[in-house]
Amino acid sequence: MNNVRHILLVVIFISSVLPGLAQTNSNRLKAEQRTIQKKIENTKTLIKATRNSKQLTMAEIGIIKNQINYREELISNLNYQMRKIADQIFHKEKEIKVHESNLKKLKMDYARMLRYAYKNRNTDYKLLYLFSANSLSQSYKRLKYLQEYASYRKKQADRIIAEQQKFKEKIKELEQTKIRNEEVAGTQYAEKKHFLMDQEMQKEALSKIMSDEARLQATLSKQEKQKKRLRLEIRRAIEAELAATRAKSGNKAISGFKETPEIKLASKSFESNKGKLPWPVAKGEITGKFGKHKHNIVKTADVENNGIDISTTKGAGVRVIFKGEVSSVLVIPGAGKVVMVKHGSYRSVYSNLQEVFVTKGEKVETKEEIGQLLANGNTSQAHIEVWKINADGSMAKQNPEYWIYNK
Repeated sequence: MNNVRHILLVVIFISSVLPGLAQTNSNRLKAEQRTIQKKIENTKTLIKATRNSKQLTMAEIGIIKNQINYREELISNLNYQMRKIADQIFHKEKEIKVHESNLKKLKMDYARMLRYAYKNRNTDYKLLYLFSANSLSQSYKRLKYLQEYASYRKKQADRIIAEQQKFKEKIKELEQTKIRNEEVAGTQYAEKKHFLMDQEMQKEALSKIMSDEARLQATLSKQEKQKKRLRLEIRRAIEAELAATRAKSGNKAISGFKETPEIKLASKSFESNKGKLPWPVAKGEITGKFGKHKHNIVKTADVENNGIDISTTKGAGVRVIFKGEVSSVLVIPGAGKVVMVKHGSYRSVYSNLQEVFVTKGEKVETKEEIGQLLANGNTSQAHIEVWKINADGSMAKQNPEYWIYNK
């Protein structure tokens, strides 16, 4: 008997705690699902734009690759949701069995009470039962017993009604959970189909690009020359800025970079927002990773990227990732116009601009639009870099992906 009671208490405890935890996990998974689906919608928009362009670009391969990765994330999320829902169904079915067993027992007890009440329904019998007591005290106790028995019988009826209501609610919850499971399964099936379609699209795009290998090699060579020119011009601009600062302070012989209290404050402010800075475009996909690595299409070619490339909508506006002061505005053949903004000892660089809306020395605020991107077919590509100037005057490139927030 004690073991049965212990098991019932454990089941009741689990049934009271698990729904809250399950609901929290369910809400988190649904939020993740919505976030991934939003990313897929963005990539679909960009892919549609590149497909409408007569000239297929390598950016499309990167966008499709991102979309495939997002679909893998989404399918994994849906699989996890389905496992969690299966657990919920299992526990709900157990709860229903417990309530069903409780209800059966309550009804049996109540039926016995009704039979007893029916057999002893005669009022004369109740009076005889009271008056046959040996004392007034015993008679009073018998009266209290009859009253309590009647009250208990009413409570039992109420308990049956309450248990029936709980039973119905659990059945309804189970049905809703099963419907949710069917919805998730349907979404998962559709995503698997889209995943396979995206893979075929990627193969088709790769085949088209690789069919004209000579043009591809020429494009890669041109891009590498543009990047080298951009790296050189950025370095020159920063060195010229430092030289001008030293000349202004009268320390022409000092080769290092002296951090004033204002620069230190701005640097700390910039650093404290690492990983939380806004994207330089309203929406887009990172299609060019930071650092030196093998080209994602031509495996024999090395790519050196001092920043990241973000594919976005045609002629999109570019926003500064943090407040600061425009330190340089450059025009670089092949890289369009370039804007450099200083944030203490840090510099953020925005290139591939067609139009620039700011001038050197101008103060800019976070997310302020500073220019418009050059068009590349029906899309555009923003290039952003982040540099840190060390105390000895050397420059260290940073991975911008670590500074902007993960959308």
